[in-house]
Amino acid sequence: MEKYKNPDLPVSERVTDLLSKMTLDEKIAQMGAQWLILKQDGNHEDRELEMGDNGTQKSVQERLCHGIGQITRPLGTHSVPAAEGVAALNQLQKFLVEETRLGIPAIPHEECLVGLMAEGATLFPSSLNYGHTWNPALIQAAGKAISAQVRRVGARQGLAPVLDVSRDVRWGRTEETMGEDPYLAGVLATGYVQGIQGEDRSVCATLKHYVGHSFSEGARNHAPVHLGFKELNDTFMLPFEMAVKLGKAASVMPAYHDIDGEPCHASHFLLTEVLRQQWGFDGLIVADYGGVELLHSHHAIAGNKAEAAALAFNAGLDIELPDSACSEQIIQALEAGLMKEDKIDEIVARILSWKFKLGLFEQPYCEPVTEATIQSSQACSLAYQIACESAVLLKNKKLSEGDHLLPLSTTTRLAVLGATADDPLALLGGYSFPVHLILSKADQSEQSIKTLKQAFEERFDVVAYEKGCDILTERHANAPVFPGDVDLAVAQTLTSPISQDQSGITKTKGAIDQCDVAIVCVGDLAGLFQTGTVGEGSDTDSLQLPGVQQALIDFALDSGKPVVVLVTGGRPYQLGRAEEEAAAILYGWAPGQEGADAIADIVCGKVNPGGRLTLSFPKNVGAVPYYYNHKLKSGGTPIAYHFGARYPFGFGLSYTRFEYSEFETKHHTAPQTGEFEVSVMLTNAGKYDGSEVVQLYVRDKIASLVRPVRELKGFAKVRLAAGESRRVHFTLPVDMLNFTNHQYQRIVEPGEFELMIGRSSTDIVFHDRVTVTGETRILPQQWRMVCVVSTE
Repeated sequence: MEKYKNPDLPVSERVTDLLSKMTLDEKIAQMGAQWLILKQDGNHEDRELEMGDNGTQKSVQERLCHGIGQITRPLGTHSVPAAEGVAALNQLQKFLVEETRLGIPAIPHEECLVGLMAEGATLFPSSLNYGHTWNPALIQAAGKAISAQVRRVGARQGLAPVLDVSRDVRWGRTEETMGEDPYLAGVLATGYVQGIQGEDRSVCATLKHYVGHSFSEGARNHAPVHLGFKELNDTFMLPFEMAVKLGKAASVMPAYHDIDGEPCHASHFLLTEVLRQQWGFDGLIVADYGGVELLHSHHAIAGNKAEAAALAFNAGLDIELPDSACSEQIIQALEAGLMKEDKIDEIVARILSWKFKLGLFEQPYCEPVTEATIQSSQACSLAYQIACESAVLLKNKKLSEGDHLLPLSTTTRLAVLGATADDPLALLGGYSFPVHLILSKADQSEQSIKTLKQAFEERFDVVAYEKGCDILTERHANAPVFPGDVDLAVAQTLTSPISQDQSGITKTKGAIDQCDVAIVCVGDLAGLFQTGTVGEGSDTDSLQLPGVQQALIDFALDSGKPVVVLVTGGRPYQLGRAEEEAAAILYGWAPGQEGADAIADIVCGKVNPGGRLTLSFPKNVGAVPYYYNHKLKSGGTPIAYHFGARYPFGFGLSYTRFEYSEFETKHHTAPQTGEFEVSVMLTNAGKYDGSEVVQLYVRDKIASLVRPVRELKGFAKVRLAAGESRRVHFTLPVDMLNFTNHQYQRIVEPGEFELMIGRSSTDIVFHDRVTVTGETRILPQQWRMVCVVSTE
């Protein structure tokens, strides 16, 4: 047996042996991928839609003959039953193992942001829902369940989670974020990574989009980012640092944009100096789809694909995705002196190392599956729980008899109105499989997803439904988004498909007249690249509801009947008169396949809403970008009238009432290596069981650089039975009071800090001041990144 095939030898020895046997062509093949429609008979086909103009394509067999680094989305590319998809993947792996010279298997990857993106997999809620749960253990459990489905179809890498920190909610990819706070995003993402990878890291999670992607110019997809490194590090890099150091993430994906003129895919500083050398990252850096070619075709910092490949791989990239459009030009880069073979050996050694660690040489094939074996009752239960815990109740009017409108008795006669009420796609995020299929114009064999209308009909005695209006007139796939289409993007004359037809609104009068309460279902339709109103490439210039949905709400309000506004989608919206006149406002975000049941259970009182906002709701579009952890002078002088949030970060109502008391700070001074302990007694003083999110904020009173008005440094989601009390303890390491200095170092300065405990970022119920003693301290590589929380 050759050394590299011996599983009993150390990985390093196997890598050295295999690398020594490889030709240059075989090494370069490992640095790319192939995106094919796989066939069980081995006659694999090219996709109709390519990421860029590859010129004259080699045949599939020619592209596979030296092996490949990764297989791009074998089941997620098109609608294929699991049994067929796995059989086709196994056939491709069989070719690589048995018919290429060295038999090196590929790493198959799939999207898994909101569950495995493949036919028959569980459709989880969006990342924005993950954030609104404030429940790291739940998100870790979801990651574990998603990982089981990823493994079941043979994939060994999942392209998730998204760690972009929301800054401008006009950005279409807001729905992929976990919110606007870097610490919350870091804690939740670390849990997700640990769930996906397991302790043995037998599936690679992929952190994206590294870094600053969410603060793009004008909140437009791919647009430049204007940030200095200090803010970049303190806000946008923190979640990545946490997921690398605490979660041991096995992969990172750079973002498409440039920062101060330097594209992330070509940044040696970000990919090598920070990620590998400063943070100790030991995984694979994989390109975002087409990101290498963009260095040539969009960013124009490379004259051709060979130069683009040299820039990216010299900067720190390991594998080009989704294909080998540029990596196949590496020989030309070598001939031009743009790359050295030593760099190729370094990269390929990392790739081979991970293939050995993942056990692909011993188990390159996947066990045969059926669709029924992908789904699991546990995954569905977790999807339901996330949908329940992430729904945020923003308003609940008190009635004359003393009770609030919600929850409703099931004998209440409902009018259910709106474009999202009977549309299953309205419950899904942009990276769910059915929504992705819109882009490829595929025929959907859409799995059964219960709609809001159906869920209400199951629970309430009388439900009258009228749609009232549409959001879109059509859902098409013709937006210019891929490399090479700059001329089309500049000259496009496309008209918006958002419907302006109000003719159906008056038809809702009959349903409203016979109801006790009208539930108006409004919001977004997720869709990539302008196939929807939110999602990747579906950015907006307004925070008004798309189309004529506001007119439908106003028509219902004019009736005088109590109106519940139920919003689903991927960003906050201004709701006009409803913010004052509606009886209740409930945000469900994109709650996934179990979302209709979860929302209906909240409305009828089976579930007490427990979500808290992880996005501030700007007063209007003129207030964006707005986020709670802004600088004092962000509001201008005098403070602009349009500045601020209607509903603040951390806010959310419950059907019960929580009281805070008996605040205590254990010590008011601590050394640089110390910690502060603060606690509060929490009591459920209402009549419903429920959950409260206790939030700890900090403000640096005097610092050498301008600091935010407050920053979240700890949180605890606490479930209490009616009448129950529990003390919540926070242990805050002094390390977490750091910021980045002029030398790009994380430092903690001595001095006074304000500690705040609150129900939200603005509803602060306890203040205290503490002091850090000693000299300014530069933090070590492994600094304490987490506030420890306990209850008793």
